[in-house]
Amino acid sequence: MSQQAAPFLVKLVRMADGERLPVLVVRATGLPDFDATLWVVSSLRNKNLASETIAQALRSVAVLYLALQFRKVNLSERLRTGNILSLAEVEAISKMCRQTVAASVKYLEDDVDLNDQKVNKVSSLEKFRMARAKRPRGGSVSAGTTAIRLGYIREYLKWRVNNVIARAENEKKANLLALRNLIDDELQNKTPAVTERANEGRRMGLGRQTQERLLRIIAPTDLQNPWTGKGIRLRNQFIVFAILALGVRRGELLGLRVGDFNSQTREVLILRRPDDEDDPRLNEPNTKTRDRVLPVSYPLHVLLKAYLMVRHELVRGKHDFLIVTNSGAPMSKSELNRIFSTLNEYFSEKISPHVLRHTFFDNLAEDLSRANKSDVEINNILTQLGGWSETSDSPRRYTKRFSQERAAEAALALQEKLNIPDIS
Repeated sequence: MSQQAAPFLVKLVRMADGERLPVLVVRATGLPDFDATLWVVSSLRNKNLASETIAQALRSVAVLYLALQFRKVNLSERLRTGNILSLAEVEAISKMCRQTVAASVKYLEDDVDLNDQKVNKVSSLEKFRMARAKRPRGGSVSAGTTAIRLGYIREYLKWRVNNVIARAENEKKANLLALRNLIDDELQNKTPAVTERANEGRRMGLGRQTQERLLRIIAPTDLQNPWTGKGIRLRNQFIVFAILALGVRRGELLGLRVGDFNSQTREVLILRRPDDEDDPRLNEPNTKTRDRVLPVSYPLHVLLKAYLMVRHELVRGKHDFLIVTNSGAPMSKSELNRIFSTLNEYFSEKISPHVLRHTFFDNLAEDLSRANKSDVEINNILTQLGGWSETSDSPRRYTKRFSQERAAEAALALQEKLNIPDIS
């Protein structure tokens, strides 16, 4: 049997006022799922969540629906009769949350038991082995993703049950309330604790040598520059320098307007513009953190002016978004990703907008440390430039390479003090 597509998918709908609203669509009908849509409109939307956050919540609900479909559970019918889920069904949901969607769909396609103890439609040992061999490898997700999924599923199930409780009579209401708490506790117990013990493989900034090679390759005159056309090369050079010099996110860069740059003060304004009516992109790039003003160095200012001349020839006043495609349209997230995919062909280290953001904070922390700034001062400066709250742990997470190098220096200094004898 050929691999089938996921029965549920999240689509982004643009409303008349510019709002981007994610909806969970049933692939078989092409229609939004009623309960998931009502949850978004009545609950999540009122919390002023970003559209991507709502989309993530709906993708978690889609995983729940896959698990329920696998167990042949009709949640609406269960709630109507005063029941919710059995503990075995909660276990199935938990295990489905640990799998990729592709792996989950494969389980559904083959009708395979999640506990690997049986295959419902297989009667022989040989067929059982064949079914296991067909399952996708590497089909698990991280503990963090599992925790996020289970968190949204708990929230969604409580919302569904609370709606029934509000209309139920005394005894049924008490039973549902007790069941809701029991199921919620069970799902919480199955939610993995997300720790930072497994540090290897976590994203961090580029090393100095890689940075130097990157800046050389993106120079418009470099023979290794992978793009053709002076204008495209200049734009891509500005993109890389803007992220490395300002530490902005991908969405913040793509959301910039020409007027956000003040040529008099040489500053750039990073603004939140959610659900912008003037933005023609359905998947609208946006600022995740606080509004802030960032300084612009003279060399970056000169590079911006040169790029603006190229941009003017493409846009001709049609809009004021700063970063544009070869046709002059505002650049999308996927189009920006393709630029970095091209760059990745030249490097062993992964290069992406977010990796360059990490690199900015690593470089800044290192420079501040060399300037004898205290850890408190370094943290405060990073917090301000990153747009984070004063209590955010992000500065530490964004300076992993700097922290590792400083820890290595401290360890070597300690070893030197031990006066280990040279026996060579």
